[in-house]
Amino acid sequence: MPQTLSPEPEYLLLLDVVAPVTSPRTDHRTWDSGRWGRLLDIADWHRLSPALHTHLNAVGGAPAPVLSALERAYLANAARSMFIRATAAQLLETLDHKGIRAMMLKGAALVETVYDDPAEREMLDIDALVPADQLGAATAAITELGYAPVPDESTDAGPEQHPADPPTVRVKASGNAMHDEALVGPEQLVAVELHRQIALAGEGNGIDLGKLWDRARANPATGHTVPSPEDLLIHVCFHFTRNRLGGTARRRNTGGALAQLLDIQRTVTHEAVDWDQLTRTARESGLGTRVFLGLFAARELGVPIPADAIEPIRPTAFDQQLGRRLVALRVLRAGDHLPVRSVRWMFAPSREVLRRGWNADSTATLSLARAYMRRARAHVPEARSAMRRPWVYVQDRRLNTQIDALKERT
Repeated sequence: MPQTLSPEPEYLLLLDVVAPVTSPRTDHRTWDSGRWGRLLDIADWHRLSPALHTHLNAVGGAPAPVLSALERAYLANAARSMFIRATAAQLLETLDHKGIRAMMLKGAALVETVYDDPAEREMLDIDALVPADQLGAATAAITELGYAPVPDESTDAGPEQHPADPPTVRVKASGNAMHDEALVGPEQLVAVELHRQIALAGEGNGIDLGKLWDRARANPATGHTVPSPEDLLIHVCFHFTRNRLGGTARRRNTGGALAQLLDIQRTVTHEAVDWDQLTRTARESGLGTRVFLGLFAARELGVPIPADAIEPIRPTAFDQQLGRRLVALRVLRAGDHLPVRSVRWMFAPSREVLRRGWNADSTATLSLARAYMRRARAHVPEARSAMRRPWVYVQDRRLNTQIDALKERT
């Protein structure tokens, strides 16, 4: 892997969307139809089509068919965003009337705080944090509005739904200690996930939720409770790193990476981030390495992250070349490839993996076997990709091993 990043022209244009600089990184006015087609595919994979539409409308130089395709994606996402925001407002009002605290997370919080145009940010569901002792009451309150769990249809190997697709619902599997089973409204258009925690079990050493609530603020425009700028950025960063270190049968490793970096860029440019507070919270939560990797990737691609501000969470033995390999293999790439967690994870998943991700009954051999076969069928495209590009798989495995070896700075 070269020591300096040399993104392809399509990525240079997308980086002008994610991290604008004084002069364009590439001249797209002479591109042929093949390059424009690749750009549309890459933008879709990275969930940047709506934001790319806004950018190209402003700078010009794109062919009419390209602008038309991006406009369709933008308008479809605008309609979905309006519906999701109205739904979120109704849910939060219902919980408030019941005396239940709720804090908007992830996309729901980002579009209210750092996106001037919410239609530029794709959202798949609504995430909200609720105190653990109120989670049952919150679920009951939402159920009264007609929300209910539905089977996880995504395990039968279909591609992940894109907001421009026909309106169907994809629901994540239950069994996650981070949040309860997703609930879907009568319209079957969007899922709601009520979180008791924002980190997965084993991810760091636990986020102090009491302090998280103390630092939360009310959005002046809506009155909705959202995380502090520092906690919002921490959540985006360790979620970015989590996604980059493993894959699923639907979006494998790189899907949405640039959209998450856009979240980071919008946050650091729209909010007054207290970097001392951010690094202190990340270290106390045992998430310093994961947060640092997200911020490093963003800075490497042009987002204005002050290097000295994130030095306190720079992991032991980290070097710039390792960070650039992360960017090259997990950010500046699109399309299916083999999951990189481990060979064992790929071919010999545990009962817990089959239960949580593929709806298996962990006590029934037949149910486990059926879940294994569904999982295997879903990964066929990745296996084919690995056979075509075995060296890429070797690079992926080596990168994960090196990242796993990084130690939190104490």
